[in-house]
Amino acid sequence: MVSGLLVISPMALTNQPPTNININNNIYIYSISMNNNSYRYQLERYRGRGSRYTCPQCHRKQSFTRYIDTYNNNIYINDNVGKCNRLDKCGYHYTPKQYFTDNPWKSEGWLVGQSHRENNQQTTPKPQPTTITPLPRWFMERTLDGDSTYRRWLCRTYGTQEAHRICQDYHVGGCDDHVIFWQVDIKGRVRTGKIMAYDEATGRRCKGEGAVIDWVHASMRREGLLPEGWELTQCLYGEHLLSERPSSRVAVVEAYKTAHVGAILMPWMVWVAVDSMSGLTAERLRPLKGRDVVLFPDEGKGYQMWSEKIAAIAAEVGFSYRISSFMEGRESGADIADLISN
Repeated sequence: MVSGLLVISPMALTNQPPTNININNNIYIYSISMNNNSYRYQLERYRGRGSRYTCPQCHRKQSFTRYIDTYNNNIYINDNVGKCNRLDKCGYHYTPKQYFTDNPWKSEGWLVGQSHRENNQQTTPKPQPTTITPLPRWFMERTLDGDSTYRRWLCRTYGTQEAHRICQDYHVGGCDDHVIFWQVDIKGRVRTGKIMAYDEATGRRCKGEGAVIDWVHASMRREGLLPEGWELTQCLYGEHLLSERPSSRVAVVEAYKTAHVGAILMPWMVWVAVDSMSGLTAERLRPLKGRDVVLFPDEGKGYQMWSEKIAAIAAEVGFSYRISSFMEGRESGADIADLISN
């Protein structure tokens, strides 16, 4: 958790920001209502280190998330049914569908007992649309003048004018030298913010001991300011720019920094990011309906994964696309920003 950034007080939960707010001390926010998610099998929500396990493939501790059965007291389907978060270096993902195909005698009815087998003869209800409950916009706006090592790197590398434009366009916040990448959707709703530390000299994300990656909504949950069961629904990073430039081609990348660098060097496209290799989903890309899209995956597994997924996603959502092979053959895991910055 970033020291001083998200120390949240439960006082003054109103619809207006307090006049005496101090971003380096306490931040006052609204109460936020709960979303529903009716998918039966879901990856277990993060509830601390005890909810993450050793991956059965790469054997990295606390990197594996198991699937739970929400129709049966959230029991685990099987210890090996889940997803490793090291997608690029491991990529293990064993879904409930694959498990039941491999083990047909362990049907859905076997999991929940005879009483559910009888009830399960009825058609399982389709998932209902998720209700989006945004964070208060003023909460984001209070951070937009905050400094960070990332902002200073951006200024030194591309000039103050371009850096200011990017930070303004993408709602880049900062506090205590950490950058906050705010996710704002096409309707202007603030979904969350990702808090990260960058090396001011190289522009690379800080890793190792003391490095911080946090989320605004996660901090709020730790402070008890989100109702039990509240679920995050992420959007494309930079999604709000789509409504401002409805006829521009859209470039899709993985990382926020890559979107910024692309927007500086190729400003004729709207650059958006999906946050991770696995973030390329139909739900996340739904705002791209009717657009002309170019995908710039990172080198390695990202290119392979996106190439396999994009045709079905584009057909479902309804957009034209092509995949850039510019990064193929480069350093493993590298993206456009890494090449240009170096």
